[in-house]
Amino acid sequence: MSDKFVTFGVALALAISVAAIFLVLTTYKPSPPPPQPAKPKIVLVPIDFVLESPAVDKLISALIAVAQRGDVAGIVLLINSPGGTVSATEALYTTVAGINKTKYAVVNGLAASGAYYVAVATERIYATPSSWVGSIGVIAVMWPEEYFYDIPDYIYTTGPLKYYGRELTDYYNDIERVRLNFVQAVLKGRAGRIKASPDVFETASIFTADQAKELGLVDEIGGIFDAVRDMAQRLGLREYEVKNIGQVANATYSPSAEFKVDLNRLLNSTPVPLFYILPTAVQWTISVKTAPNATLQPLPFDKPYVVLDMAHNNMIPRSLIEVLRAELAKRGYVLAAASSEYQLTTLLSNATALVVVNPTAPFSKEAVKAVVNATLRGVRVAYFYDMRASAIVVISGVSYVAPYSLYAVFDPLLMYFNMSGLRAVYNFTAGGANYVQNWQFVEVKPSGEWNLTRGVEKLVLFSPSAVATNAPLRLEARGYVFGYGWGNYTVAAQAGNFVFIGSVRSFTPYYITLGDNWKFFSNLVDWLVEKRPIVRRQGPVSAVIYTN
Repeated sequence: MSDKFVTFGVALALAISVAAIFLVLTTYKPSPPPPQPAKPKIVLVPIDFVLESPAVDKLISALIAVAQRGDVAGIVLLINSPGGTVSATEALYTTVAGINKTKYAVVNGLAASGAYYVAVATERIYATPSSWVGSIGVIAVMWPEEYFYDIPDYIYTTGPLKYYGRELTDYYNDIERVRLNFVQAVLKGRAGRIKASPDVFETASIFTADQAKELGLVDEIGGIFDAVRDMAQRLGLREYEVKNIGQVANATYSPSAEFKVDLNRLLNSTPVPLFYILPTAVQWTISVKTAPNATLQPLPFDKPYVVLDMAHNNMIPRSLIEVLRAELAKRGYVLAAASSEYQLTTLLSNATALVVVNPTAPFSKEAVKAVVNATLRGVRVAYFYDMRASAIVVISGVSYVAPYSLYAVFDPLLMYFNMSGLRAVYNFTAGGANYVQNWQFVEVKPSGEWNLTRGVEKLVLFSPSAVATNAPLRLEARGYVFGYGWGNYTVAAQAGNFVFIGSVRSFTPYYITLGDNWKFFSNLVDWLVEKRPIVRRQGPVSAVIYTN
């Protein structure tokens, strides 16, 4: 073989090799690098609104989406809420408790009532220094008069409880059971950390961040980044992302921050009128249609009458007027309303008795003189007072209930009869098996000889008020007064022709059927209209007794 052929073969082989290399180089595509795992995420969940549907429903949908993501390592609830409805609160609590992720909560302003209920579903709670925490309790909205309106004839029910659902006593027992659900959630979520006495759960108090930490209701004073840093350290995360839930969840979640709610809207957002909410977050609007006072018919002067004081912005439950009027009618008397102090003094001239209920405006000096002189002439006075709902405050044309009116503490009429220092008395045994053992109901067993308690073995008084008095005839209740503690407090007393009764609701329909309440009320009406000498006067009386 010649050298030419050898050279040609080598060149051909080299060319083929170069072509093969070129082909390989031009057609080779390297495999892409394996994808880097996503950084673990700590998700921030703002809860800065009243807990009610549909806002809570949207948040629950977003939380479910977050719970299903493998790249979410933990959740931090950012709470600034007064609470809300029981149904929405418990739905959110059970959702948070059921998420299999590490969960912390940060209170940034307010975690009251239902908002704190949700917080205890997390492993650790932080609170910024100026935050408020607590209000462990329930609010129920129910007007007992509703249980006594006749069901319209065109509504047919298949059982006696179909229309209302429950007896009212069962309803009050349910309120206590709902409160206990809250307490049990706190005890479970804060197990081993609660340093507070059971009194904390009795009073529904709200605490500063420092107080809450001291009581064991929160773990640390701190904010968002304190919670995030501590969570990352606990989970051993060196690199991680902090995301808002709206950036992570496959759900629309953007409720507007809201801390006040109208009562009507709150009632329309839940089928059961029970609420885990801070009362100051509710606008307790009173409509004209549900004004507490009833309109009385013109007075027939041919019948003896009892005067009802309506001259001092009195908060009188309509149902009390109906019970009083019915009891007087049985005895041949009518009820005459005095809408001004002039009418009051005029009607007292020939009245048999006077009934005063929850005055929220002061009696003038002249009115006090007229009442005092009337009692000296033989007219009898029954003065009812409830410290818990005693005034209406009007702000920008809207009316709000203002509890614990200070006016009555210094009422000159009460002070004239040596009765002063009104205080609200509590049972302070929330958690009892029966509603009469709950804090708002006080059981009273009369002792001694007093015509008003004749035949009365037990009274069940709803939120009674007490006075300080040395009147010889008194009804005392064993109860608790904030600032004074446990003791025997006077909830009814008689000084001559003047009787103080420290309860109003206890003598309205339904409540009046509890214990011997009706018997006590009947005795009181008997006392008011008892046959006795009364000096009659024509026209307004002139006062000669009352002095400064």
